[in-house]
Amino acid sequence: DLSFLGFVGHVIAGSAWAIFHILVILLQAFIFMMLTLVYIGQAHSHH
Repeated sequence: DLSFLGFVGHVIAGSAWAIFHILVILLQAFIFMMLTLVYIGQAHSHH
């Protein structure tokens, strides 16, 4: 059935997008954490 294949494709695309979205959020959080640690390290070393 064509509608079933369309539904399956939609679910697969939605899942892939959700996983990609989560990876982007994790990557942003990781970068932000690293920048914060570097900033704190520099602030302490300049004291």
